[in-house]
Amino acid sequence: MHLNIFVSQRCFVYCKGCYSHSREEKCGEMLDTNNILNFLKYAYKKGIKKLTICGGDPLTRPDIMDLLKQIKKIGYYISLDTLGSSILKDIKINTKLTIPKTDAKILSRTVDMIGIPIDGSTNDIFTMFRPTKEDIVKQQIDICNELHKYGANICINTVLHKGNIEDIFEIAKIIHSLEYVKKWQVFEYEPFGKYGIMNKHLFEISDNKFLEIKNKIEKDYNDERIQFKNSKLRNKLYILIDNSGDSYISSTCNLKRNNRKIIGNIKEEKDWPKIIKYLKMK
Repeated sequence: MHLNIFVSQRCFVYCKGCYSHSREEKCGEMLDTNNILNFLKYAYKKGIKKLTICGGDPLTRPDIMDLLKQIKKIGYYISLDTLGSSILKDIKINTKLTIPKTDAKILSRTVDMIGIPIDGSTNDIFTMFRPTKEDIVKQQIDICNELHKYGANICINTVLHKGNIEDIFEIAKIIHSLEYVKKWQVFEYEPFGKYGIMNKHLFEISDNKFLEIKNKIEKDYNDERIQFKNSKLRNKLYILIDNSGDSYISSTCNLKRNNRKIIGNIKEEKDWPKIIKYLKMK
């Protein structure tokens, strides 16, 4: 199973279909750097070599670049999922907090794969899921181009949902035009977490519809970069560690935060073997 660690509660946007329980946590809550590193050193020795850094948005964490460098020093293959807004400029996320511009060169040379979302070919379609007043499609392409300048490996992530299902073929054209993109992941919308469940009527599609779109895109493009991931596959893939340190399987995160099946907490060294045992499951 794949390890995903939430390293910040804050985000640049608040997606209507957000799966993360971090939105229910206290604003600004995040794991202490030492808690993360101590667990990851142990996990690496036990054979865990890859992880994804997510959130919230990891680029809103004040010490994110130092944290990434230290994780890389341990030896991990690091994927990082981000909207990427601060790669282009300083971003004000509320009246009191501004996230400084991220150094794209350092980020590109520290992280092995950077996941950037593109959920629509137009701003209107994109913002159905990720509300923002920005010229968001242009912004996402500009972010990809900026990262590409420094040799970043880029993965485009698209959540396929009721609002963009007819647009997916236009999104495919955008991805196809970005020849340097290493991977395009298309995820079936899944009503995880408080907000994902609250807005499922806006986004949920059938498994058959997802399969139909998958077959059509794969036939039209025959591109090995494209990966479709349905909800059943995702439920079996991920161990999540939230901003409080709680570790749980992704298939239980559609439950209320306090009702999830918690494996353990990485702040507690005694829980580490249990978490590793789950990570090694296939």
